[in-house]
Amino acid sequence: MSRLERVLAVVLAAVVVAIATGSAYAAMTGSRARKLAREAVPAAAAGGGVYDGLGRLRARTADDDPAVVVVDMAFPYDASDRQFGEELSRRRGDLRDAVVAYLGSRRADELGAGNEAAVKAALRDTLNAILSLGSVEELYFAEFNVIR
Repeated sequence: MSRLERVLAVVLAAVVVAIATGSAYAAMTGSRARKLAREAVPAAAAGGGVYDGLGRLRARTADDDPAVVVVDMAFPYDASDRQFGEELSRRRGDLRDAVVAYLGSRRADELGAGNEAAVKAALRDTLNAILSLGSVEELYFAEFNVIR
């Protein structure tokens, strides 16, 4: 193998490792899901910023034969309000737990597509009960599936 071929083989191997590492990182951090959540918020509503830090959440419904609910949500907020942004980061675990608890306390038929507005309103109120430095005005779902 000539020197040029060895250099090309090393460069090719480095490119393959870089692509594999980047793909693994993206899959582990959920960056694709976060992008979809941000895109679910209309541009007019997202003028200040979009909070998508809750990530994809899964819960079992309260049915005798429970379904699985998968939700990925985002909401607009004033990104210049630094205290509220810090509260969102600090209370992330509490917010996630509250959403999972709400979804887990409902039956699958209560979470169906026909009840999306009611579910959004209830989740908004649930999040606002936890937050003290700001509030969620509107929720947007990038993903909301009830899997039986």
